[in-house]
Amino acid sequence: MSPAADTEKVVELTGRLIAAPSPNRPGDERAVAAVLRAALADAGLPAPRTIARAADRPNLATTIDFGPGGRHLVLCGHMDTKPVGDAAWTVDPLRATLDGDHLYGLGSVDMKGALAAMLLAAARLAADSPAAGRLSLLFVADEEDGAAFGAQHLAASGELDADGFVIGEAAGIEADFDRLHLASRGIARARVVARATQGHSSLADELGSRNAGVDVARAVVALGEGAPPAAPPAPAGIAGWNVTLNAGLAYHGGVGYGVLPEAVAADCEVRLLPGMDRDAVTATLAERIAGARDGGAELELEWSEPPTDWLEGTLVDPADPLADAARAALARILGRTPPDSVFPGTTDATFLGADGTPVLPAVGPGLLRRAHAADEWVSVSALRRSIDLYAEIATEYCPA
Repeated sequence: MSPAADTEKVVELTGRLIAAPSPNRPGDERAVAAVLRAALADAGLPAPRTIARAADRPNLATTIDFGPGGRHLVLCGHMDTKPVGDAAWTVDPLRATLDGDHLYGLGSVDMKGALAAMLLAAARLAADSPAAGRLSLLFVADEEDGAAFGAQHLAASGELDADGFVIGEAAGIEADFDRLHLASRGIARARVVARATQGHSSLADELGSRNAGVDVARAVVALGEGAPPAAPPAPAGIAGWNVTLNAGLAYHGGVGYGVLPEAVAADCEVRLLPGMDRDAVTATLAERIAGARDGGAELELEWSEPPTDWLEGTLVDPADPLADAARAALARILGRTPPDSVFPGTTDATFLGADGTPVLPAVGPGLLRRAHAADEWVSVSALRRSIDLYAEIATEYCPA
């Protein structure tokens, strides 16, 4: 297929995927799955099997056998997006808008463009395949809200049988494909809760009543102003080995004017590195909160419901054959080898790699900063290069 034909096909398919809404929440990937099924049929690829915990949350999987022996590579991407939310778009988020090299639309970066590129790479390999091995496409649900219907369900189902996974999250930080992400950060989700006695706010001075809203605000400041929990030692040569602590992401509770609240809570998160210890993180947060109890504030830390309370970070050995295959492919397609790095976000790698299978968490077109934001866009040239890149990784990895 010529570069011009590649570009036309990937833009057209990405546009169809953007026009199939899949905001999570509420979460319903059926429209996107229907577009992908039709595209697989149009490309002459095997019909996918559906693996679903719920009918409106399908996961699709299809496999191409190249020949006996070799390795099984899975190209994986999620079909859901974040909602539009309050972001002020200048174009219709559910309609692909092409402006020069920029393709706008909700999910263009995160990650419907990567889904299109994976499918077209598989079509290319089906026509001109490596000598051995297998390639699967895995299109999953529910990545944006804990993966209970997606990768978490798939990992527990026993349906997955892979030697390595490549996830198509946006790889770019400053420029497209400027890092080779061997690690992804996990996440710890907790809520700091302040409790007091609900009552008439006009009597706060008379009765000396506590204000749970003020108490939780002090706890958020105490959490946010300190250093994040300590990071484990960094593997040699991997950049971005940092932990972040974000406090006060959302607030819950209270009645409104005239009422001192009974309880007010604030959501907090720690972006974890592989190997971090839950007890140590808990101790750090508890120590900060204790410092905000001066004056008798009633504060406690409550973890989110499992499994999203603690999602482990992941790491691929820099010498693993999957890392080597990705480096070789990047060098051939880009003419350079990006540095090894940590992907800042949390990905389905947490679940897909829980059994030790190597997972590259982010080898996809676009810049991470454009995801979850107004006027999300992806570079068309990066989409086309993604087709080349996925095909090259499979060609390098599968036959060995």
